[in-house]
Amino acid sequence: MKNIAVFSFATIVLFSCQSTADSSMEVSQSDPIELNEVAVIPNQVLAMEVDGMSCAMACGGAIRKGLKATNGVSSVQFDFEMGRETNIANISFDKGVISVEEMSALVAELNDGQFTVGNVSASDLSLNTSNKKESGEEATQIEISTPSFKMPNLLDLFSGLL
Repeated sequence: MKNIAVFSFATIVLFSCQSTADSSMEVSQSDPIELNEVAVIPNQVLAMEVDGMSCAMACGGAIRKGLKATNGVSSVQFDFEMGRETNIANISFDKGVISVEEMSALVAELNDGQFTVGNVSASDLSLNTSNKKESGEEATQIEISTPSFKMPNLLDLFSGLL
């Protein structure tokens, strides 16, 4: 009996780690697929006071998801402290796509009005306005991409066996 359990476990591990196009490309109808991610080049940074956040993961995630859906926000970071009434959201955005007022209204409407927006202050994001070094040489911009690996979802594998 012990040998059968070990053999079954080893077989499951081996089959779950193989990368076949058939098993990894299955998508159910209820899963949303985001194909239209737009690369946003931010030109302003907004510091927004947000009241009503109870945690950084769920509340911050809801705010981040709502703002990024506008295709005008490149990143949202939080200065969150548990128990503090007012937390700060630092938002990098393109002022040509979305305005400060639109973002404030959007955050106030999220989660059925759970969040209250306080003081906001926007500042220009200087992205090396001069591409010259002190010696007169041009600065070189380098893009770095890292490979990614996605583990197979073992629960989907087990439910497919049943």
